[in-house]
Amino acid sequence: MWVIILLSLINMALLAYIFRYKKELSYISRQMKTSKGNFYNIRMGMLNHEMEDLVSGINELYALNQRIKVKNKKSEEELWQSVTGLTHDLRTPLTSIMGYIELLKDENISEADQEKYFTVVEKRTKALQGLIFDIYELCKIEGNLTLNYKLVNLKDILLETIILFYNDFEKRGIRPVIDIDESVPSIIVDEEAVQRIFLNLIDNLLKHAEKDAVISLKVGKEHILTQFKNRVEHMREEDMERIFDRFYTAKADRSDKNTGLGLSIVKILVDKMGHKAEAALQGNLFVVSIEWAIKPPQEYGSLS
Repeated sequence: MWVIILLSLINMALLAYIFRYKKELSYISRQMKTSKGNFYNIRMGMLNHEMEDLVSGINELYALNQRIKVKNKKSEEELWQSVTGLTHDLRTPLTSIMGYIELLKDENISEADQEKYFTVVEKRTKALQGLIFDIYELCKIEGNLTLNYKLVNLKDILLETIILFYNDFEKRGIRPVIDIDESVPSIIVDEEAVQRIFLNLIDNLLKHAEKDAVISLKVGKEHILTQFKNRVEHMREEDMERIFDRFYTAKADRSDKNTGLGLSIVKILVDKMGHKAEAALQGNLFVVSIEWAIKPPQEYGSLS
């Protein structure tokens, strides 16, 4: 008799427990349906370790889903900005070229004007060619770029790159201050990527330097610091937050001088090699700094 009563009580307790679980699951289910996939903090009505783990796991999934949505939205906005910038930067030189070609069709045009218009067309065509090359490079770098690591001396590459731009500095009337340490250890990097980085940074310096420019390479305990400095007039501190964004230019008026891709390529390449690129305003000096970490070879895996 007592056994039957005891079993009945146990059965009733189990049924009550199951009912509470079912009620709690229904409560959670209603909250999930109400959320319609949007971020929602699921609450629970009973204190239970297993149920708490379930609710915690669901909330983590909601949080993860929200982060993915925010990331996707940001990617869409960046893509739209890139397309807008690309359209503008392609249209501007093309429109200019077509305009001057129409002027060249005039039979009464003087030889002086003809030469002047041809010079402008040539300049715009080179700007367009440079833009297309930068776009190609950016697509290649953002894709499955394979880095070929080997021991490289940054000092040698930097000096070689500066020499390549000697005539350009002369034409602009710029005599850059070159401040490079004598003894510079070799580090493991992709040589072509480093060349591209220095080419872009010196090219950017030439486009925007107001007579003064400084190129330096200094060796620290844990890194090698390269800096490219030039005097600017119209940059603001808030420009620094977006200076490495694709197609971003600090000046309101976009021109043939700048497409906003050069520094973006620099940042991507530096990041891919595991180093650090930053931009800052120091008074009226615009400074791009790269910290090249001096790492042991084993951190890079197998070298090509």
